[in-house]
Amino acid sequence: MTFFVVFFFPILLFLGSWQINRGIDKQETWTLNNINKSLPVMSENEALSINFNKAVYRSVFLEGRFGKESYLLDNRLYKQEAGYEVFSIFESINNNLYLINRGWISKENYNHAEVPLIGSRTSIEGIYSPFRRFGLTLSDKVESQSWPKKVQELDYERAASDLGFEIKKAVIQLSAGSPGAYEPIWLPTEFSPSRHYGYAVQWLGLAIVLMGSYIYFGYKKEK
Repeated sequence: MTFFVVFFFPILLFLGSWQINRGIDKQETWTLNNINKSLPVMSENEALSINFNKAVYRSVFLEGRFGKESYLLDNRLYKQEAGYEVFSIFESINNNLYLINRGWISKENYNHAEVPLIGSRTSIEGIYSPFRRFGLTLSDKVESQSWPKKVQELDYERAASDLGFEIKKAVIQLSAGSPGAYEPIWLPTEFSPSRHYGYAVQWLGLAIVLMGSYIYFGYKKEK
């Protein structure tokens, strides 16, 4: 029993503290998002001229054209319905290339949706967000090679390699009122801070139960 406690007790403490730190990090991200999204809309030149940490999570206005290249991020559920998050390439009038998260659309509706605004000059607005990994690979199934590409996971390296040209390391989360927008489901982090704190309570609770049981049975044995 002693060896069992010596082995597992530190692990439970580590897992609990790790989840607390994760919750703190997520809280900082949400706080920054809430502050920056309330600031005035930036122009593209302003977004590129200031420090990235000051630009992130702010609204940005872009003029340019949608390209034909799009990713369909699979396994995205919204209101218990299967669908895609659609990421499309966008070339600004300053010749900068961005990946635009146009939001969620059901698989059935996407099959009947027209590809909007390809090659036509348009104006869009969205949240300037970090290019983190989106989705999670769940199988080894070969993905489609033609555009639009159906993928289970998307990150900057994958996108830059597929597209064959340099893109900005920021994803524009398209606002609902912009041309080509679907249902916006993006959040600054996949899990909320409270979820990590809940996990921390579970791990630390198990540590307390383990130590309490060890003391109780040890005292009972001595008695």
